[in-house]
Amino acid sequence: MRDSLARVTPLRAVDPEAKARSLHALGAFYLRQGFPKQGLSLLLAARDYGLSDPAIDRAVAQAYLLSGAPKKALQTLDALEDDPETPNFRESSDIIRSRALLALGRIDEARAIFAGKGRT
Repeated sequence: MRDSLARVTPLRAVDPEAKARSLHALGAFYLRQGFPKQGLSLLLAARDYGLSDPAIDRAVAQAYLLSGAPKKALQTLDALEDDPETPNFRESSDIIRSRALLALGRIDEARAIFAGKGRT
């Protein structure tokens, strides 16, 4: 048995983008299964690989919201919208934003965003 293990060749290095995509998929899976803190840690690890993907940032914002940190969710969404190199993801982030505002007790602002009447 030891002889066969000694002949195993080491795996080549995996592409960092592939690692980030895998961590993003696992983090999204954990979110859907009801484990937001575990999903958040995987999503933050995906961001650490340097992959600039707005989908990861939106998933991080959702994970913050589900983990009980609505302020961090809003900060993440604000950073996503302030980035000039990312396309505008306003429609897809409005639900997360309105839920975060609702969790903070800012009901009128949450209703306005959910209704599509803009931000304050």
